[in-house]
Amino acid sequence: MGEKPLKIKLIGKKGKSYQIKFPYLRVPVTVNENLFNKMLISTDYEIYNGSSSSKKATPI
Repeated sequence: MGEKPLKIKLIGKKGKSYQIKFPYLRVPVTVNENLFNKMLISTDYEIYNGSSSSKKATPI
């Protein structure tokens, strides 16, 4: 695969769903709260907020 961890941008939250942006996709992906929380604790992904990669997203 590519480099690990994969950096994913958190775009926003709508209800219990999250919109995230993968680096190689042009459109955002919507995931449910359960999957988002699994991605947060996984070592395969690094989810960050907004335009700054220094802000790591935290589980809810």
